[in-house]
Amino acid sequence: MAAGLHFHAAPPAPTERATDLLAVLYREYALLARNRVYLILGLTPMLVYLLLVNTSLSNLVRVVDYKGVSVGFAVFLLPMTLAMSVVSAAATSAMAVFQEEMSGVATQLWSYPMRRSRFLLGKMIAGVSLVLGQTLLGLGVAALIFDLPFGPENWVGLLSALALSALALNGLYLAAAITITDYQAFMVLSNVSMPVLVFSAPSMYTTESMPTVLQWISVVNPLTYAINGMRDAAVFGVGEAWVDLLVLAVMAVVGYTVGGRALINRARNI
Repeated sequence: MAAGLHFHAAPPAPTERATDLLAVLYREYALLARNRVYLILGLTPMLVYLLLVNTSLSNLVRVVDYKGVSVGFAVFLLPMTLAMSVVSAAATSAMAVFQEEMSGVATQLWSYPMRRSRFLLGKMIAGVSLVLGQTLLGLGVAALIFDLPFGPENWVGLLSALALSALALNGLYLAAAITITDYQAFMVLSNVSMPVLVFSAPSMYTTESMPTVLQWISVVNPLTYAINGMRDAAVFGVGEAWVDLLVLAVMAVVGYTVGGRALINRARNI
């Protein structure tokens, strides 16, 4: 008598969250590390402005009056240079979304039972660490070139504002990359956005000295709060920068929330 055949369908066994997250992090770091061209392009503008523009202008303009305090112009311009690095690195990190789709990795990725939260958390950790690593490199170069008159409280405030800026800008660019489906459109957006964001914010000048139209634009410019937050924290301490830091925290929550919702729709269309 022939034996009967029996088929059993069962969902794959769930994996531990830590295992999934480590796998996502490993993949993200490998993807970002192989993208050496984008890493070099991300570092170049920051180093050019730091080594050429900052040094030249600080020799031309020695001291500026900022909120009633005399501040060296090199210190005044430092947040602008750091903000440029944050924007450039955030755009580089967001490019990984399109690299995954063009290489077929996204299809393989979403063939496995992986939670959206783990994928988004892995991208957030990898992206923010890339942004912070690149920007801290520029900050180290600036500390070697310029005599930064920062005490321990000022350094803590500057690094806290820098970390929140990296979190917020990385979240906004990641949300834009997940929402936009056209790779070329995102390339144009990322390349055009950096000079527009930098020079429509109080980067090389105070808000009061900006034209009225630019003052209006600066209110909705996320880089305004990153630059002002880093500048106020570096000069006065973190207590004077809490409003800008709060706005950056809200932007980070909005960016990752929008990115998470858009990620579901994007995964369904793969």
